[in-house]
Formats: sequence, C-alpha cells, structure tokens
Amino acid sequence: KQEFNLNSPLQLRKILYEDKKLIPGKKNKTGPSTDAATLEKLKDQWPEFIEPLLEYREVEKLRSTYGEGLLSVVESDSRIHATFNQTVARTGRLSSDQPNLHNIPVRSDQGKVFRTAFVPRAGCQFLVADYNQIELRCIAHLANDPGLIEAFNKNIDIHNVTAANVFKVATDKVTSEQRSKAKMISYGLAYGMEAYGLAQRLAIGVSEASEILDAYFAAFPRVKKYMDETVEQARQRGYTETLFGRRRAIPELQNPNFRIRQIGERQAMNSGIQGLAADIFKVAIVRLDNGLEAGGFESRLVLQVHDEVIVEAVSTEHQRVEALVRDSMCNAADLAVPLEVNLAWGDSWASAKA
Repeated sequence: KQEFNLNSPLQLRKILYEDKKLIPGKKNKTGPSTDAATLEKLKDQWPEFIEPLLEYREVEKLRSTYGEGLLSVVESDSRIHATFNQTVARTGRLSSDQPNLHNIPVRSDQGKVFRTAFVPRAGCQFLVADYNQIELRCIAHLANDPGLIEAFNKNIDIHNVTAANVFKVATDKVTSEQRSKAKMISYGLAYGMEAYGLAQRLAIGVSEASEILDAYFAAFPRVKKYMDETVEQARQRGYTETLFGRRRAIPELQNPNFRIRQIGERQAMNSGIQGLAADIFKVAIVRLDNGLEAGGFESRLVLQVHDEVIVEAVSTEHQRVEALVRDSMCNAADLAVPLEVNLAWGDSWASAKA
C-alpha cells in the first residue's frame, strides 16, 4: 500500500504505467494520459483501481463545480442570477454564464441531486415546459418532406416511423434498439452529422452507417434535397438565413482546406434547423414574459435551459399559467407541423419532469 494524491496526473502516471505497467492509451506532451476517456479504455486492465478512481473524479468534479461553485454565487436573496447571452452561440441558441445554468448535471443520478437545490419561493411550484422534438419538426417544415409532415400531423411516433423505413420493418415490429438508433440518426442529422459521426455513435462501420443514411434519405428524400440546397446556397451567399431572417456567416465554406470546408458544410446544414428552433424558442419566451406581465400575474419566468423554460408559478395561478405557457410556446411559429410542449409541475427543478 502507498499513499498518493488522487488529483496528481504525475503520481497516477507512475502507478498506472510504471508500477502496474498497464498498456498506455493516448499520450500528451508530458507522457501517457490519465484523463477520463483514457481511464475508461484502461478500466478492464485494472478495474478494482480504475473504477473507484473514475467514480471519485465524478464526485469531485460535482463537488467543486456544482457544490462549491454554485454556493459561491448565491446572492443575498438566496437566488442565483445568471447571465443569458443572445448571440454567443453561432446557431442563435441562448447560452448562459456567470454561472452557466445550462450545464447543471442531468445524466447521472449523482449529478441530478444538484437540481433538488433549485426550489421556488414559498407558495409556489415550478412549471417546466419543454418543446417536444422541436428540431425534427423544424426539419419536417424546412424540407417540406411529406413523410415527416404526415407523421407529425397524425401524431405518429416519429422515431418508430424512421426506424421502420431505415431498417425495412413494419412499424409494429420495430424493436427498442432500432427505435433508439433511429432517434440518434434523426437528431444527428439536425446537427449536420455524416456517416463517420453516425458510425461512432452507433459503434458500427462507416460503410454500414452510410447505408443507413442512404436508407433514411430514400425514405425522406426532401430532407437530402433541402440539405444539399442549403449548403449550395450558403456557398454562393457566404451565409445561411433562418425563416425569421437571421443570418449566419459561414466563411469556412470558402476555405482552401477540404476538412474545414466540410465543417462549413455541416454548419450550413444545421444552421437553418438549429437556427429556426432557436428563433422559435426566443419568440416563445418573449410572448410568455409579455403575457405574464400583461395579465398581472405574480408568477414569473425564472430560467431557460436549451428547449426548456421554467416558470415559478403562484399556487392560485396554476391553471392560467399552464394555459399561457402552452399558448405562448405552441403558437410561437406557424409551421407545416404542430409545435408541442411537455408540461410538468414540481416542488424543485429535479421533481418537475414530464
């Protein structure tokens, strides 16, 4: 047994690679890496040491970043007052800093605990409203694809429809694994993902991923047409433009370096989709905030995170607030498919989940 500093890469490197003689993964300037991604790959070589180390790192990051970090910015009114940026993200999405409230953990059980610390004032509950599949609805509208439009208008499970088309099975025969893969494909396309990226996400070969994408575009041909036309238009103009008229310059499309041009093509593909979703959300929260003020509500808008908005609602205003939120968000834009929101009430941010 020996004592060592868990936070020292130098000491960990000695234990892992010199003492235990594990086969190193990637290397950096100072030697074999001890970062989380590398340790995940080394885990099978020494699980009884590396697994607890990874768990410690997760807990330590949560403690320092979200424990001490959030406590240090609580104001005298027991609230955290963050900054929300309109134009930092090139897609037009809102971003948050000082502190970043968009980054409060949600994936791990340990991380979710921090959301229990966010509670409404006395006599109130949180109403959390989350747009349902807004990027995919934007794709359907922008591409004007009849298959996607029909699925959304008939309220059919879009991931089931996608899986049935891509994997050539009946909709009632789609497995949960196929549906999950279809979901990755659909959302990947919204972010400009190509065959290589899909292959990595699905842990399959690039050629198989390419075949899957071909099957998707065969099922929804207008999507491919829209993406190709969007890239070509951006190449000619030097920018993309959302339905609301907001432009994004994409100089990467003119770069002599092929890889950088590819990055520009992906940006052009997702700019219209992500940009429209961002514009719709901004319209929705402005409508909502105006509605709360005009209606003389005591309830107020307190937080926005990605496609989600949180209202601190006074108990006597629940029904009116819910109706206003639904109206503000569902009618923020007139698309070929309906906008839908999921609503959930809770006594904390953690418990208010649909």
